[in-house]
Amino acid sequence: LNFVDRRGQGMVSDRRSLTLAESLSLTDEARIVCESAPPYRIIHTNVAWKEACGFSFIEVAGKTCSVLQGEETQRAALETLSLALQQKRPVNVKLINYRKDGTPFLNSLHVAPVKGGSHFYGRFVTAQPITDGSVAPREETPELNPVPEAPVSYVGKGGGRCQRRVSQAQLADMLESEDPYVLCSSEWPHVITHASPAWCEMCGYTLEEVEGLSSSILQGAETDEALLSELMASVRRGESSSATLVNYKKGGARFLNQVHIQPVFNQNDEVDQFMAMLHEVDEKERPPHAAPAAAKKAGRRGERA
Repeated sequence: LNFVDRRGQGMVSDRRSLTLAESLSLTDEARIVCESAPPYRIIHTNVAWKEACGFSFIEVAGKTCSVLQGEETQRAALETLSLALQQKRPVNVKLINYRKDGTPFLNSLHVAPVKGGSHFYGRFVTAQPITDGSVAPREETPELNPVPEAPVSYVGKGGGRCQRRVSQAQLADMLESEDPYVLCSSEWPHVITHASPAWCEMCGYTLEEVEGLSSSILQGAETDEALLSELMASVRRGESSSATLVNYKKGGARFLNQVHIQPVFNQNDEVDQFMAMLHEVDEKERPPHAAPAAAKKAGRRGERA
């Protein structure tokens, strides 16, 4: 596979490091983002990475890139990579890796720290399957995170942390959150660039299913359009806002969502992304203003009568 970007951004030069927001941006390059300190746990992968490796993000979140390694992975290449990570400098290596199904491939890999050094990103320049029999398939599958078969209830989880107010939320810090949240591009239509494992578990979608879509995938018949308009108006002003509204999980399960939306800034204090943090609450906690728009209109009609 030759990862030439078809989304208009072009291949990134090895001479220029990406910002953290750029490393999360939509691209047809196979990309991965990891923590900047050992053991360099995985915090983001994209659709192209899954297509190259076979692993979904939720399977490898919090794991290390050792999930790609096997018996024929060259120790010398790993040592070169490890030294570059310790020295926090860019590096290009070629090494044998393995897909989830055990198929070996020759990986031409570029790894570099993002600007500011908060994380590392890696991109596959090429990933060529080895089909001539010179490298045997990997027989053992690495230990992976389970993928939920259905959305999970998060009522009572998270402690309402989505309501906290952070005056200047930093993108690097938000990626460390264990809450259910999505990051969306700062420009309309605010497409999803990253979804946390908790968000995937709660809503029932994989990151690969929602990458490039908008949060409208959670909307349905009872979602209050007036509240949505208020939230989007705050986004356009670059302000934080909160609301409690009805949303829908994958498969149509209805849930009451206390959502907090706020801009997320880069190291230059510029808005890089928007974050939507979800908090699933019990229906008994529904505040009066969270009633569906249709019910509100019916109530007003009754008052006039």
